[in-house]
Amino acid sequence: MTPLEVELKALMLASLAGDAASHRALLDRLSRRLRAYYKTRLVAVGRGATEAEDLVQEAILAIHLKRHTYDPQEPLTPWVHAIARYKLIDFLRRNRASLAEMPIDQ
Repeated sequence: MTPLEVELKALMLASLAGDAASHRALLDRLSRRLRAYYKTRLVAVGRGATEAEDLVQEAILAIHLKRHTYDPQEPLTPWVHAIARYKLIDFLRRNRASLAEMPIDQ
C-alpha cells in the first residue's frame, strides 16, 4: 500500500468510527485529488473548471452518503475511484446532447 492509501484509509476508518475532524480531513484530501482527476478528463471533451467543481461536489456527497458501504478490509482508493468514475460517466451522458449541438467551428 502506498503512503497516501494508508493515510486516506486511516482517515476513513476514523471517520466511520465517528471522528468528525477525520471525516473533514478525508473529504478535503479527496476533494483535491478529485478536482485534478475531473479537470484532466473534462478538458479532453472541451469542458472547464465549473463542470469539474460540480463533479467534485457530486462525488464528495456520494462518498459521504455511501461511506457505510465501504468495506474496511479493502483498499479505499479503488472504492473512491469507482464513485468518481461513475459520476463522470453520468455527467457525460447527461451532456451528450449539448456536445452534439456545439457548432463545428468551436
